[in-house]
Amino acid sequence: MKHIYAALLTVGMSLSIAAQTPLTEAVDFNVTDLDGNEHTLSEYLDAGKYVCIDFFAYWCGPCAAHAPFFTEIYNTYGCNGGDVVFMSMEYEGSWDQTHDFEVANAGENPAPAISGAEGGGLAVHGDYNIAAYPTFILIDPEWNIVEQDIWPMNVEILDEVLQSYGLQQMACTSSIEDVATVSIEAWPNPANDALQVEAKPGTRLSLLDLLGREVIATQALHNRTVMDLTTVPEGSYLLRAHTSEATETRKVIVRH
Repeated sequence: MKHIYAALLTVGMSLSIAAQTPLTEAVDFNVTDLDGNEHTLSEYLDAGKYVCIDFFAYWCGPCAAHAPFFTEIYNTYGCNGGDVVFMSMEYEGSWDQTHDFEVANAGENPAPAISGAEGGGLAVHGDYNIAAYPTFILIDPEWNIVEQDIWPMNVEILDEVLQSYGLQQMACTSSIEDVATVSIEAWPNPANDALQVEAKPGTRLSLLDLLGREVIATQALHNRTVMDLTTVPEGSYLLRAHTSEATETRKVIVRH
């Protein structure tokens, strides 16, 4: 059974409920994803596209568990180059929190993700009356919300739903644009009491937990920086390297 997560809580408390939008007709929106690309629902629908949305929250455990399924289907159905467009719509998180969620959970080449606080996702959640996470919906080109709550959801189930509307699998056709990156390497991983990081001097290095809380922060003064993990609890973390040009994130496991 799906769990509803109260917006005032970050983790832990939940109520059992069937998550869905009560709407049957879509509401137009314009949002901006983590790469700075704009997405306007009406443009996709006017072009005859279906639109599949994953409504999620960066602090939601079930959302993290289902993110890889959505990524796999996105890649299986052409990476938004076919007749169905996929996007992940976060509830209230910042750009960094949404980005870190994607790095930690979504896998390689995920669907476009929209921050709730900075990309416009919060307003879309409100317009669609989303009260539980994750919620997966499908909109047809006639503005009908033909699937208000695809649940339970896994790769096989979502694939069957899409095929039932005549949508076909296809290879990805979208090209990967050149973007600024930060060169960063970290080892060992899993790490014990120390993590060695290779990054350009001046790079800001942060170790964050999966809720986006900063555990360690430092600046690379040399090509190789050692981060002391002796007081860091075991678990999964995100290593973020930030410069004025770009940000890169790596998943790190700490085991003592």
